[in-house]
Amino acid sequence: FQGRSGKDEQERRLLRLRSLQYLERYIYLILFNAYLHLEKKDSWQRPFSLWMREVAAVAGVYEVLDRLGFPELEGPEDEEPLRRLRGRWRAQSRGDAGGPCTSGDF
Repeated sequence: FQGRSGKDEQERRLLRLRSLQYLERYIYLILFNAYLHLEKKDSWQRPFSLWMREVAAVAGVYEVLDRLGFPELEGPEDEEPLRRLRGRWRAQSRGDAGGPCTSGDF
C-alpha cells in the first residue's frame, strides 16, 4: 500500500507542476496580446523580449510569476516549491513533467 501512496504523491506533484506550467503559459499569452495591442501604433518596432524588460518587468510581472501557484497545496516536504519559477524550471528539466514537451503540449 505504501508504494501506491508514493505513486499518488508523485502524480499529485506532476499535476500541480502541469497546472502551474499551463497557468504560466496563459499569462505569457495575455502579455503577448497586450504587447501586440500596445506596440501596434509603432508597428512593433520594439521586440517582445525588450518590451518584457522595459514594460512588463517594471509592472512586476516576474514577481507575480515567481509567486504563482497554490502554496496551500505544497507540503513542507517540498524542497523547492513549484510556485517559484526556479522550482518549476528545475522540475521540468529533471523530467518531473514528462520532459520539456509532452504529447499535447506546446
